[in-house]
Order: sequence, then C-alpha cells, then structure tokens
Amino acid sequence: MVSELRKNKLNYVFDTFFDVNKDGSIEQNDFELAIENIAKIRGYKAGDAQYKDVSERFLNIWDKLRVFADTNKDNKVTREEWLTLWNQPLNEEWKQLYMNFMFRLQDTSGDGSIDEGEFTNVCQTFGINGDESKKAFAKISSDGKVDIDIKAYEGLWKDYFGSDDAASAGNSIFGKTAFP
Repeated sequence: MVSELRKNKLNYVFDTFFDVNKDGSIEQNDFELAIENIAKIRGYKAGDAQYKDVSERFLNIWDKLRVFADTNKDNKVTREEWLTLWNQPLNEEWKQLYMNFMFRLQDTSGDGSIDEGEFTNVCQTFGINGDESKKAFAKISSDGKVDIDIKAYEGLWKDYFGSDDAASAGNSIFGKTAFP
C-alpha cells in the first residue's frame, strides 16, 4: 500500500508533469503539448534535430507508459492506473527510462550535471514557481555543495518515489519543497 506522503508526491507528478491539458488523465496529447512547451522555451523549431530528439524521447515515454500503466487499453492513463504503476515492482524498465529522460531533460547543457538554472527553467516550463524551484534546488544540492550528476540524481529519484521520510532531500527533485 502506498503511504499518504508517497500518494501526494505521485499525484503531484501526475498533475504537474503528465496531465498537461488538466483533463484528469494522461494521453498522447499531453505529451504533444509538453513537446510544444519545451520546444518554445528552448527555441526549437519543428524539423530541427533538437525538436526531433525531444519529440522522440517524450513519445517513447508515452509509449512505454501505456504499455506498463494503461491496464484497460483505452489509450489513457488514469490517476488510479498511475498510482498502481508506482506500486508494481515489475515496471522498473519504465521507471528507469523515465528517470533517465528527466535527467536529460534537465541537463540542458549536456555536461552531465544539472545546475540551478537548468533545474528552475524546466520547473518553470511546467508551471512551477521560480522561487519554489530555487528552494527545491538548494535542498537537493545541499545549498550547492552536491553536484547533481546522474548518480546523485538517481539517489534523489529513489528517495522521491520510495521514501516516506517527509524531510528527504529527494522530495524536492520535481521543484516542490513540501507535501501536505
């Protein structure tokens, strides 16, 4: 059973990063809207290599999400299906794919590390307040003392999705510093 804290964190990711059109479910259209938002902010144009790369990665996440979470095969992932996904150990392939995707999305410079500017930019793309995302980055980076490379990110990721510790730094990996 998923704790209330973990359920709140999972619902936050569902609402903020996946249900882009806010209709209560995740569909391909949500990914297409996210692609457009990322492309607009980064200055990518349809046909550009960067646009194609972002598009392919987003749609790959959608394809895998459907395979692992869309249990009734209606091409939608409901909140219930989403929560069930994260409670199933057999879905590690999708979880790893999503983690790597999010790291690459935030490491916009491609230098193997996420800095505050990259982190807050992606958070703001998804409607997260800039001040809140800066506080979240301070928390995950121990006020800039920890380099957020893939290894550190993976530890924070595991804390976010697996920990019931409300004080865990990993709880801030998606730009929010506290959960009710």
